[in-house]
Amino acid sequence: MNENREASSPADVPPGPVARLAPALAQLAALLADTNVTRAAAASGVSQPTLSRTMARWERDLGIVLFSRVGREISLTPDGVALATAATRAATFLESALEDLRSEARPQSLALGFLRSLGPTIVGELVSSFHAQAPGVLVGHREGASSELLDDLEAGRLDIVVVGPRPAARYGWLRLGRQTLSLVVPAHHRLAGLDAVDLADAAEESFLSLDSRYSTRQQADALCHEAGFVPRILLEADDARTVRDYVAGGLGIAILPTDTSVNPRVVNVPIASPNASREIGIAWDLHRRLGPVGASFRDNAEELVARYPGVADLLDS
Repeated sequence: MNENREASSPADVPPGPVARLAPALAQLAALLADTNVTRAAAASGVSQPTLSRTMARWERDLGIVLFSRVGREISLTPDGVALATAATRAATFLESALEDLRSEARPQSLALGFLRSLGPTIVGELVSSFHAQAPGVLVGHREGASSELLDDLEAGRLDIVVVGPRPAARYGWLRLGRQTLSLVVPAHHRLAGLDAVDLADAAEESFLSLDSRYSTRQQADALCHEAGFVPRILLEADDARTVRDYVAGGLGIAILPTDTSVNPRVVNVPIASPNASREIGIAWDLHRRLGPVGASFRDNAEELVARYPGVADLLDS
């Protein structure tokens, strides 16, 4: 690899439309990425002799020494690095413009992921508001744990996700609101009538829980630790609705995200801790380009939250 390559250089430009529209940009970008002329030629879609002749012509036409040669390996001079870096940026910009054109030419779609507890209310409102502005966009969705959704986002299987709490710095973030965690108990439980519960008072209870993949489980365990005990878990599930139904059946109690589901057999009791809530928002991968549909969805969500403060809050009543 070229040791002169800047760490902040844009991604390599593969052979394709850019190489056909602006071959010099693709060839310079390839030489910045790899000093082996044979490999750089293959990466830019030409033969090695063709690239070698082109390199000599650049220097002759420009009157600038761009390369130092040792066999088939080359080293870019400072002028060569400056020119190749500019070419790479231009090629990346051109590729982005071409991708926008291709996106406009085919049916538009958005791959959206979200936490189950955010689906019926928050995500439903976001999608409804977005569809009012972009009725032709097909929205495909996937529910799952934050960790799974972020993995799919990083792999390119999802365009944008609605999760909580805020993920690592590699992801872009638009804060939507706040979601509390409640102690869910059967309607006739001894703690059901409290305005707020100190979790220490539930230390001897049997707990039901989401499994360890979920950030909710990790936060619930932390709240119990804060209260001075390790919860006795009788059952783990991968769906908060299932856990809530088991609580209604009297199997135990649970710490779950507050949502708008209605089950007259359970009661959500606020937890008396400042840590019993989490920030929720929209995340996207900063290492991948967010397409125009994803950017439009994000911008529409930002406008919605600004217009109706608190619309994305899920708090204990």
